[in-house]
Amino acid sequence: MQEKWQEIITRIIAGDQEAFREVVEYYQHQAFSLTFRILGNEEEAKDAVQEGFIKLWQNIKSYNPANKFTSWMYRIMANCAIDRYRKLQRQNEVTINLVPETSMRSFYGDPNTSMDNQEIARMIRLLAGKLPEKQQLVFILRDIQGMESAEVQTVLGISETNVKSNLHHARKSIREKIDRIFQREKS
Repeated sequence: MQEKWQEIITRIIAGDQEAFREVVEYYQHQAFSLTFRILGNEEEAKDAVQEGFIKLWQNIKSYNPANKFTSWMYRIMANCAIDRYRKLQRQNEVTINLVPETSMRSFYGDPNTSMDNQEIARMIRLLAGKLPEKQQLVFILRDIQGMESAEVQTVLGISETNVKSNLHHARKSIREKIDRIFQREKS
């Protein structure tokens, strides 16, 4: 499989648009999933993916085949999403933090009723959106996207120690917020 992708990338470097289309079709869902989790807005995520694939095409000659292609691609997509996130934040149009923490209690209904997995996942995504940017990105890539720590390092361009530290703080913050919500519901 790796050999097939190396051949496709070689064709893209040579300017083969059909080979590039194959890459876009194969990876567009994964790219969208990543950018959507960073931005929290479907239209913005689609724009970030489109921009990311344009940058991938423009910079394919800088790709080092010694590295994993998906890590390189994810880094481009993440950077496009982060840039868009920062721009939106400056314009006060960021939608990732739409739900205030106090309204999270509506997920619980009766405090004696346990939440289903879908509600828990939604609550965690919303709480992740309230984390500082670096923690949020590490948490999304590692715990939501399921990337290995080494791949998160490559995508974000940070050290293993920074990945571990940001992930620890992100998990701790989310856990504390969930505990506070449960405490309020029990009161």
